[in-house]
Amino acid sequence: MTLAGAGLLALTAGPAEAAPLDKYRWKRRLLLVFAPVKPHPNLVVQRQRLKEAADGLKEREVTVIEVVQDSVFVDGKLAIELNAKNLRKQFDTTIVEFNVVLIGKDGAEKLRRDEAVQVSDLFKTIDSMPMRQQEMRQRGQKT
Repeated sequence: MTLAGAGLLALTAGPAEAAPLDKYRWKRRLLLVFAPVKPHPNLVVQRQRLKEAADGLKEREVTVIEVVQDSVFVDGKLAIELNAKNLRKQFDTTIVEFNVVLIGKDGAEKLRRDEAVQVSDLFKTIDSMPMRQQEMRQRGQKT
């Protein structure tokens, strides 16, 4: 199975499991950041990179979901409706791994890294997506 297929499967696994993420489909891109502990070096770096790129994330309609230990945060706010264990299972990562997973608006996995992702790589991946190309044309931006 391809990564894209695995991501799509993860978002359509079952109504009870997928329902919390389904609300984002066709509306937002998801950047899931999985870390075993809060002071994890890759998590610290990823947070800083994302903070510095806040305007670009907003423009690209990206919601950041952090799964740290047993907690889930959506755009920095605790999300009690999301279950860390279920998200790790859906996205095939363990509690001891660091992973960054980009999910497109279509629900398919677009990018996966086991270290903090460079914002330029993230934006390049997003900007190459057909839906993003369409968004940029509609906004009169250069594609």
